[in-house]
Amino acid sequence: MKFRLDHMFVLLCAVGVVLFYFLGQGSYLLVLFANYGLIAFAGLAGVFGLIAFAKLGKSTMGLVSLGFAIGLLSWMLGLVVYTYTYLVANADLPYLSLADVFYFISYPPIILGCIGLLRFFWPSSGRIGLLLTAIAGGLLCFAVVTYAVVPSIQALDNVLEIVVTALYPLLDVLILVLLLPLFLAFRKGIFGTAYALLALGAALEAVGDLVFTYVNLAVGYYDGHPLDLLWFLGFISYAYGFWRQHAGFDLPE
Repeated sequence: MKFRLDHMFVLLCAVGVVLFYFLGQGSYLLVLFANYGLIAFAGLAGVFGLIAFAKLGKSTMGLVSLGFAIGLLSWMLGLVVYTYTYLVANADLPYLSLADVFYFISYPPIILGCIGLLRFFWPSSGRIGLLLTAIAGGLLCFAVVTYAVVPSIQALDNVLEIVVTALYPLLDVLILVLLLPLFLAFRKGIFGTAYALLALGAALEAVGDLVFTYVNLAVGYYDGHPLDLLWFLGFISYAYGFWRQHAGFDLPE
């Protein structure tokens, strides 16, 4: 594969974010970047997704891009509420809040985007791939329920809070299970790079949410935590995938 300028730009963005996170640990500048940077990266990725949709139209892949784009923009709005409350208004954000509403709204379109990819590449998975998906999905669900869901809801009394708290990691697991056959297809060389990047973006975002749940339970999350890199790299992957779609690269026939 020929190394192009767009490869270099994306690589520099990813490396720059990683270096900034590890060199800026403990600084207020990193706290600001962890919030406003994520808003910017998620927002730009979502806009790129809308641009890709405008080019592809109401095709299967166009609707896939639209789903991911809406999910990203909704996730961004949730973070806007979070950031405004803590950094601008200097107030505490209740649980549940408007931020949770936007976070939850982001799940259905992203899941639909994953299903759209899965429908297109499903024939390439094969029986072994589907069996591996079922086994891996079952094990992942068991681990998440054991180490994330149960500890998270033990101290809760409100039914709505219990349901919402349990749904967050379970929806992330659903996204990962839907994506696993796609990565198996990509391993066979059947999956176009643009769509592998979109799948990777969705996977990194879901893994980031799961790691956030675990970290918050184990040691406590703080703005600028290295786990933010999963979200940053996920949004970079999304944006580059959308760009390749718009540029006409890797479009499946």
